[in-house]
Amino acid sequence: MLHTAKIGVVRLLVLLAVLQAGCWAESVPVEVVAECGPRDLTPECCLKRFPTQWERCTGSSEIARAMEEAEAAEALGRTPSVPLKIIAGGVAVAMAGQSVRIGSAEQRGVELASDLRKKVEKAIVRCARKADQQVNAYHFKGKSPTWEQCQQIKLGEQTTWAAYLGLFKHEESWSCLREALDKLLPQKNYWLRPRFYVDPKTGTWKHMDENMMSQILSKEGWSGLRGTIEPDIVILDENGFIIHVYDLKFPCPETNGANWDTYGEGTRWEDQSQGDVYEDALGVEPLLVSPRWGVSIPRNK
Repeated sequence: MLHTAKIGVVRLLVLLAVLQAGCWAESVPVEVVAECGPRDLTPECCLKRFPTQWERCTGSSEIARAMEEAEAAEALGRTPSVPLKIIAGGVAVAMAGQSVRIGSAEQRGVELASDLRKKVEKAIVRCARKADQQVNAYHFKGKSPTWEQCQQIKLGEQTTWAAYLGLFKHEESWSCLREALDKLLPQKNYWLRPRFYVDPKTGTWKHMDENMMSQILSKEGWSGLRGTIEPDIVILDENGFIIHVYDLKFPCPETNGANWDTYGEGTRWEDQSQGDVYEDALGVEPLLVSPRWGVSIPRNK
């Protein structure tokens, strides 16, 4: 059953904050909380502390304008058009006692056994297809959106239906993925949406833990996470080495191929492929997963 609900301006803010970066893999983490403490730094909690200060809480003037429009709509008795509820808990799962290690030419992790890897990948594809079908069923009565519909602006000035649907299909996937992967792997051996950054002292990639992310957000806001990466699914071996990386893609329309995004002008990796950056950062070739095409074929096969 699709997790749907009419939501107010506060949750709309969270959705727009996710979409502002224009690239799902580097978007801010989505987190919905029932109560906010003094250390809660999500856009939702920021807004509760600083009502109406949209730009301060998200770093986006586009979000500020969109939120003003949404508030105006609510004042007139209309509901902002955001029908899906963000699923609580759809963020990286903290694995107690397990650190993330990035392999090198000298030291690499042990890949999953072939039969287990096939089961893991089959489960990931199944969850992607389930999310794709559920979200399409909700918005388009079971049909897939056309190319023209995918290009239409849905929110703000630049958020298209393609981006909007991609966001919600990702969110709809997390609970399915957790349930499926828990049956196949110990929880310490997989991560959903971990974030990685370049250590300015060593120039090497490292995993960003929750404490570090909180410190960055408190000092720099969401813009402080620019230049980090956030793959969807990371599999670890028993020693904590990254051995497999998967990224979900929901092409719109579905007949499009699943492709890595290219980083835009002014970004740290301008004109580079997202997949190439992930591989350089994490030491393994990442694979794309899409509802129609399944798991992409590794380049060396």
